Amino acid sequence: MTWRKRNGEREYDELVDWDRRLSREAPFFQKLFAEHHVETVVDVGAGSARHAIMFRSWGLDVWAIDPSPDMLELARDNAKRLSSDVRIVQGGFGEVAGIVGEKVDAVTCTGNALPHVRSIDGLRSALSDLAEVLRPGGVLVLHYLNHYRLITHRVRTMQPVFRETPEGDKFFLRVLDYTPERDGILFDFVTLARDARVRDSRHTLESWPETLSRDPSGGWDLRSRRSLHLAIPHDVISRELETAGFGALRLFGDHSGKDFDRDADESIIVVAERS
Repeated sequence: MTWRKRNGEREYDELVDWDRRLSREAPFFQKLFAEHHVETVVDVGAGSARHAIMFRSWGLDVWAIDPSPDMLELARDNAKRLSSDVRIVQGGFGEVAGIVGEKVDAVTCTGNALPHVRSIDGLRSALSDLAEVLRPGGVLVLHYLNHYRLITHRVRTMQPVFRETPEGDKFFLRVLDYTPERDGILFDFVTLARDARVRDSRHTLESWPETLSRDPSGGWDLRSRRSLHLAIPHDVISRELETAGFGALRLFGDHSGKDFDRDADESIIVVAERS
């Protein structure tokens, strides 16, 4: 069965345990924003806007920008549910400075959004755009998977995630392939889903054989989609940020602020200042 786009956007919020993630990441951003006297933030590739909504809850002036209409609808649903008046605007890399129209104190780009630029020229255009919207001394925060580790160790799969939702049970799987030149990473996002009516059925032991004969799959349905990411190892992003006018680069392995370990860390957090 083909991937149903609308379900795919909704399932993004089911895949991530947002309460746990934001409680873990909040101190990192609070400390960083305090150091740089941040009052205005643009979250690029904001997705369902959970980071942007958190930043807004701290009293900051926040833009949430994303190119996907479906994801923006989810972001607006989240903002309404969480009583947030965060700005939610459609736009992509290369359009940020034009959309915002003023200099801001911080730009964030998390959740593996940046590698969607697809090419090194696209990356350079995106970083130039982010540099343009930031004031001198403003801070940029990038967070995505550690591509050096993935490519070097030929990682083929990420940790599976299971969620029990009101709609049913879901397994989220991510399978990785690589372009021959190792400049691109292909992510197959696979979801195994079972309707709650199957999960919650009240069959007796005697009635189950007949049920299983009608549907030996147990009611499981597979959906998948493929996404191509530009490979951006730590040395590449460091070089391109310096070329784009950023300095004071710092690389972290997680939101505790530990130093980045290229061979061990699942993700990379890049912090840079606009020169």
